[in-house]
Amino acid sequence: MALLEREKRLRYLDLTERDVMLLRALRPLFESHAAATVDTLCERLLAFPETAQILRDRTTTERLKQAQRNYLMRIVEGNFDDAYFAERRRMGQTHERMDLPLQFFLIGFSFYFDLFTPLIRDFLANDPARCQETVVALQKALMLDVSVAADAFIVSDRYRHLQRLDSIMKDSADVIFLLDTEKRFTHWNPAAEQVFGWREEEVLGKPVTLIIPPEVLQSGELERIDSAIAQRGHCHLETTRLARDGRRVPVELTLSQLRDQQKQPMGRSVILRDITERKRQEESKLQSERLAVIGTMSAKLAHEIRNPLSSILLNLDLVRDEVAALAKGGGHSPSEFHTLLRAMDSEVRRIERVTEDYLKFARLPKPQRERIPLNEVIVQGLAFMQSSFESAGVKLQTEFDPSLPPVRGDEGQLWQAVLNVIRNALEAMPHGGALTLRTFRAAGENVLQIADTGHGMAEEQRQKVFKPFFTTKTGGTGLGLPLTQQIIAEHGGHIECESVVGQGTTFTLHLPQATDN
Repeated sequence: MALLEREKRLRYLDLTERDVMLLRALRPLFESHAAATVDTLCERLLAFPETAQILRDRTTTERLKQAQRNYLMRIVEGNFDDAYFAERRRMGQTHERMDLPLQFFLIGFSFYFDLFTPLIRDFLANDPARCQETVVALQKALMLDVSVAADAFIVSDRYRHLQRLDSIMKDSADVIFLLDTEKRFTHWNPAAEQVFGWREEEVLGKPVTLIIPPEVLQSGELERIDSAIAQRGHCHLETTRLARDGRRVPVELTLSQLRDQQKQPMGRSVILRDITERKRQEESKLQSERLAVIGTMSAKLAHEIRNPLSSILLNLDLVRDEVAALAKGGGHSPSEFHTLLRAMDSEVRRIERVTEDYLKFARLPKPQRERIPLNEVIVQGLAFMQSSFESAGVKLQTEFDPSLPPVRGDEGQLWQAVLNVIRNALEAMPHGGALTLRTFRAAGENVLQIADTGHGMAEEQRQKVFKPFFTTKTGGTGLGLPLTQQIIAEHGGHIECESVVGQGTTFTLHLPQATDN
């Protein structure tokens, strides 16, 4: 430390030669009481979890006690030179590296003053004036040590790092809060106050369940988060949280495990983003896309119906001619009429199928949400398709998780979504094959996989499977899979497709588990 800075501190505290003399006169007192005073300080520090954690190791405790005894004796040497200042800085740096909060470091100086003051009064009981001067001199020396040692905290890399983290938390547009090992709030940034309505002082020390809706708690979300943290050290999910006014706030959050220098868990950090606006935009985008498709649909519908209608009209003319010929006693055999009628029936059914697909896509109602056992819905639907599997030469295999929780949705729509995928799979296996349906749980979702051993798709085709009107089938409308995607999205889930040419295709449907009773 520069001489000018040292002298400035001594002058600021008015630590005079008279004070030095008074401190040196305390040496006998300090020699006889230093050990007991340090022991008393350590006992008091054990009452605080932060310092008790440091003092749990006997070797560390004894080393700390020895260092403190040396420190006390150094005070009554009265030699406040550069070496003394360097020792005080190292003391502050040591405490900082031990991760001891600054307030506990300052408490130590306060304890020493409180413990030695009555000893000094007894020691100088016959000279009250000198006693008062000596107490003031000790106070000056301790304040000098506080100022120098505290600088070690303020200029340390860790302190600067903490300052940067504090700035990040305060200035972040995202909600950031920290939890201790008991899942209680220890930090709460301004963005959290804006989103949830609670001030920092109102939530600190309270459990994280304060902002979790009861139905989410009942769904076991905290247990799933704990499992993910234990496995990976972090967890990312979309969920719902509770604002002070009772609003359910859709959020996207990331939780990460916090560890101390010994790699022991010390809490969690949570970065949370309010996605209310994003959800509104997604719904608006979905509605806009649906309206755009409906606009295209009118032209497609007219085109799809025109050809079958022309064929029907032509066949009707032929039937009319045949009827007229029969009326005159001539014409063809009755089988000719049957052939013409079957052709008309086929075309009418084609119109019916195309129209039904278009109307389903265009007029998909909001799902009527109920708690639904997904496994049961699928099993019941598959029972009615057994003859279709047999006639197609397809072997059905199922692997259903018996512990699968319910989903909340529309049973008819969900089965329609599954049925569309199954029909696609059957058409992809014209010469037979295997169809596997399996369900399982993953990250708070119910997952259904539908895998076939069909011809598969090239990557270019796979990327288009959910686009309306894209189809690889003759006479197909290209609306089955887009309708499935729309139904799953309406239920808060999503669908994925993987395919390998010559090996088959797997569709994976993700649905959120029911979060209420």
